[in-house]
Amino acid sequence: MADAVGRQRREVAVLGGAEIVIVPEDSRSIPEMVLEAVEGALHDAAVQWVSVDAIVTASVDLFDGMTASSIAVTEVVGAVMKPETRIAADGLAAAIHAVHQIAARAYSTVLVVAHGKASMAPHWDLTEWAMDPVYLQPLGVDFLTIAGLQANLMAESNRVGRNAPLGDGACAVVLSGSVPSGAAVITGTGHDLDAHYPGDRDLSTWSGLQRAAGRAYKKAGVSDPATAFAVAEPSCMFPHEEDLFVEATAIEQTTPLSPSGGLMEGTAPIVSGLTRLLAAARAIQGHPGRRALAHGAWGPAGQGHAVAIVEAT
Repeated sequence: MADAVGRQRREVAVLGGAEIVIVPEDSRSIPEMVLEAVEGALHDAAVQWVSVDAIVTASVDLFDGMTASSIAVTEVVGAVMKPETRIAADGLAAAIHAVHQIAARAYSTVLVVAHGKASMAPHWDLTEWAMDPVYLQPLGVDFLTIAGLQANLMAESNRVGRNAPLGDGACAVVLSGSVPSGAAVITGTGHDLDAHYPGDRDLSTWSGLQRAAGRAYKKAGVSDPATAFAVAEPSCMFPHEEDLFVEATAIEQTTPLSPSGGLMEGTAPIVSGLTRLLAAARAIQGHPGRRALAHGAWGPAGQGHAVAIVEAT
């Protein structure tokens, strides 16, 4: 029992990471984009390819237009003859999977990679195919129209501005159970997948995020989230989602949100949450004791949520 508890509490450090600049249309292929992010992450973490024990990738077949979309990046992420797991959700969910692999002592160092290329096809049109094919698809309902319904329920039309501009991008982060001095450490994680059908949940709240955050707070020992964080990095595609985020996480209204610029500077599908983890770690690194909250979301109107608590050592 004691050994099991020890495994659960193993610290996981963010050794380093890199992301490529989001552009409306990157002329490179997905493997070329991902390779730049991976090489940058390994350099930033001062880690050689040989030291990576396993790889976790995040991508969605629907968005990439191929079955088993991780196969396209197998070589460039170094997953040849090494364990690789693909998560069909936001990049932060992939990072949480890696955290549990390290905490279970299955691996010591894991590379997490997320990619998205919105320019390959009309992104919002593609999301229509993720909706119910009997009732919603014939109406032309997609993630964008569901977000509009959600904004209307928020009754704050003055808060509804532009969407986060979508583009092409990739992000890679190196996580390790070997914690160097001064590293940012992931102390708690949580995720939740709410009901898929929009009519089966209250779109005016992010109850899934509330549950995910609660799990992360419990693991990280956060008793008062209102005052616990020096910074929060949410994955908000639309302005009204910031209100949903603050309410669900119970953070202080004055907690700095997205000092890095957030998604409104540009984002790529699936990549957002992993970039938020990297931004959160960088924001507190060098300030021992400070905590940051990173958030990832996916699905219509925030169906899926992932939360990671990062603390500077």
